[in-house]
Amino acid sequence: MKNINVFVYGSLRDGFFNYEKYLAGKVLEKKTAKLENMRLYHMPYKGYPAIISGEDIINGEIIVIDPNFYEETIKAMDEMEGFKGKDNPENEYDKIILEVKNISDNEIEKCFVYFYNKNNDQRFEKESIYIQSGDWKKYMHSK
Repeated sequence: MKNINVFVYGSLRDGFFNYEKYLAGKVLEKKTAKLENMRLYHMPYKGYPAIISGEDIINGEIIVIDPNFYEETIKAMDEMEGFKGKDNPENEYDKIILEVKNISDNEIEKCFVYFYNKNNDQRFEKESIYIQSGDWKKYMHSK
């Protein structure tokens, strides 16, 4: 079975702490990409972002993981994202497959995306910050 690439929009993007921890040295290719019909938030009380359904475009990267490191990397990322399994109500993030647009060639690709399970976060509605630009990297660099 072909490995599924991952769309990253937050701390797993190149230049951030979780990229260095989980992906550095294991990536064959990074493609600038966008994901439509979402809303992006920063959670200052956690220090990282979340996406939920919405009408915006989210900027990020499609990460192509080296097949030699794929299984261990996905497992480590699932753990970091609080993904315990499909449809598990205790997930912090659900891991779903969505269509993502590769900006360089305008091709649509199905990627894993970590989608925030805000039902488990009582602080989200009051304390999260909506990022209208859809770009967490730009938001963090402007702080």
